[in-house]
Amino acid sequence: MAGKRTKGSAGRSPGQIGHAVDLLVLDGFFASGFSVTLDVLATANVISEALGGRAPFRWTTRSLDGRPVRSSAGAVLEVDGEVDDADGHLWMVFGQGMADAARVLTDVERPDSRALTARLPDAHARGVTVAASCSSTFLLAEAGLLDDTTATTCWWLAPLFRERYPKVDLRADAIVCAHEHVVTAGAAMAQLDLALAIVRRHAGHEVAHACARYLVIDDARVSQAPYLIIEHLSRHDEVVARAERWMAERLATPIDLRAAARAVGVSERTLARRFVAATGLAPARFLRRLRIENAARLLATTDLPIEQVAERVGYEDERAFRRAFGRDQRRSPAEYRRAHRSE
Repeated sequence: MAGKRTKGSAGRSPGQIGHAVDLLVLDGFFASGFSVTLDVLATANVISEALGGRAPFRWTTRSLDGRPVRSSAGAVLEVDGEVDDADGHLWMVFGQGMADAARVLTDVERPDSRALTARLPDAHARGVTVAASCSSTFLLAEAGLLDDTTATTCWWLAPLFRERYPKVDLRADAIVCAHEHVVTAGAAMAQLDLALAIVRRHAGHEVAHACARYLVIDDARVSQAPYLIIEHLSRHDEVVARAERWMAERLATPIDLRAAARAVGVSERTLARRFVAATGLAPARFLRRLRIENAARLLATTDLPIEQVAERVGYEDERAFRRAFGRDQRRSPAEYRRAHRSE
């Protein structure tokens, strides 16, 4: 990446191309998300022209001061200019790369993060669409662009996001949320889905679908739920973590949530409140997800018949288990087993 410029689109002049995109990049950005965005936009241009249309995108890469920036892996990226010179129809924000909750809180307070955040409201007020994925969505929230609207972020940062930005209607399961001039996406590789959503919005469904097929991307993904690790979310609250362990030890039997609350020394109402705050899920939904995750592990690592897998995670009715598993994992238990056995 060092020494490579990304100005324009494959050398074409801006006058030949439609929607202007500014890629706003801070030090520590996730290189793969940035690169895949360029690949999707460039592929959309090629496909659109092959279909007899105009190339729909041109882009520039910008840092705060116009100087090179470094990715989270240390690669140097040359840029085309300063953020203050950005004049595109769309700003795509690339803040710090994949991060945990503690690092996110530090990163949003960095001077460069604050400086970029301060520029977003004016651009948005001018009608510029602002987009980000993963931890970069925090910058949009810091700017107030997500207040009173729907948004998503990476699933493991959802508890922190929900606590810090209570005015945002967070849809943590969603891969992409679009609301007027703001678009957000989930975890790092959801940047692919974000780029495709931009192509779909500005170049049409046909071009976006063709991009997905050429790049071997599943453009039917709509949820982060199959990728969520429920035990990770429970760690945000010790009471919730203890309740999760209590449930996990009893999955094969009917579980009374009132008994779970008593076991960890709180009221049922307190347990429900803390589950929602820590995981975004009510205890009953968390329990269903816990059952499905354990079933997925058994399907991937054992030869147990599906009926026995269902029984081990607390489903007496195999048909009910199949329905629940299909809703959560977007495939049947048998399909899940075949996919994981072929890896």
